[in-house]
Amino acid sequence: MDKKWNLQDIKPAEPRKKRAPERSERTETASAASDAGGAQTIRMKSTSKSGRKSIVISIAVFALIVCGGLFISYLTAGAEVTVFPKHRDPNVNTTVTAYKTPQAGELSFEVMSLEAQGERQVTATGQEEVQEQATGVITIYNETDSAERLIKNTRFESPDGKIFKITESVRVPAGTETAPGTVTAEVFADAVGEEYNIAPTTFTIPGYNEGGFDELYEKIYAESSVAFSGGFDGPKFILDESELETAENQLKEELQSALLDRVDSEKPAGFVVFDDAIRFTFTSLPAVEYGDNMVTIKLKGELFIPIFKEDDFASYIAAATVPGYENNPVRIDDINQVQFTYAETASSTQIASAENIAFELRGNPRIVWTFDAAQLTADLAGAQKTALPAILGGYPSIEKAEAVVRPFWKRSFPDNTERITITEVLEDN
Repeated sequence: MDKKWNLQDIKPAEPRKKRAPERSERTETASAASDAGGAQTIRMKSTSKSGRKSIVISIAVFALIVCGGLFISYLTAGAEVTVFPKHRDPNVNTTVTAYKTPQAGELSFEVMSLEAQGERQVTATGQEEVQEQATGVITIYNETDSAERLIKNTRFESPDGKIFKITESVRVPAGTETAPGTVTAEVFADAVGEEYNIAPTTFTIPGYNEGGFDELYEKIYAESSVAFSGGFDGPKFILDESELETAENQLKEELQSALLDRVDSEKPAGFVVFDDAIRFTFTSLPAVEYGDNMVTIKLKGELFIPIFKEDDFASYIAAATVPGYENNPVRIDDINQVQFTYAETASSTQIASAENIAFELRGNPRIVWTFDAAQLTADLAGAQKTALPAILGGYPSIEKAEAVVRPFWKRSFPDNTERITITEVLEDN
């Protein structure tokens, strides 16, 4: 039979306890919520600081870029001005006479001279007594108002009393109010000897003084511009003619080459020279014994060339070939485009003593009007870009000009003239 249970037999259950896990879960949940809220607060604070830091960095980068740009602009700031000066290309084919003492409208010239010596050893076959007179060229001046004729062998006296005579009679033109009349003449020493190989000097005519012609004595005189040479009195070595000629020719070539090499470096600044205008003279100097049967021969070479001031020469050519030229400053862009030829055969002594020389010029030189670049730079400094045409109005030698100013937003030229560059460009006509 089924067993029956009494209520008493049922063991009462133990009182239920509060669910700790639930409380733990709620606590954990609350704690988690609390932790989450705290983390969110921390995260918000961190995000705020990071944003401010990014803004500061951005501002710093922007400032750096701006400052860098301004610094680069400062370094590259400046202006480049391209100037196109007026120029012409005339056909030159003219005969010119230049003067040492020119009048208005005439071309002036000076004479440049260079000197060098060389030597060679040649065979000697003996000695002989030689007596030779020195020779040279003088320019005779006449300050009276009438021409004067001087006969052959008219005497001229140097300041130290040495007498020289003219080889041929000459007629000395009358002088003018502005310049004396002049003529050149060859002279020879009245006696033999090396002491008559004198340097350039002045001369008087003793015959006028002896005859009591005081005015002629004071107003007719002479000058030499080249040393006299050839005077000798004593033994000279007898040399083999063929060997001597060969040695002298070699010396002449060497001296001529050496003198030509010095022309460009020794010519005065601002002067024009033409190679075809150069003339040479060679003078034998006393030989010196060298060993038992050899002698040293010596040769002196001299170079003479007329030279012209660049500005004056260019202005003279422009006045003669360019219609409407008004004596503005000009230059010849390439002087090698002009060919120089003497109108008559000219020797070195004639060039050295001549008061005027005649020559022909041919070619197609480019004549360029010049301007003061330094003054133009000063006028542009600090001026507005729009003022360029007005400034150029004061420079008639400039046909046009173009300007580029950096940085591009600048509206005026730099105040510092060193930041303004002037470039000249010649366009073909």
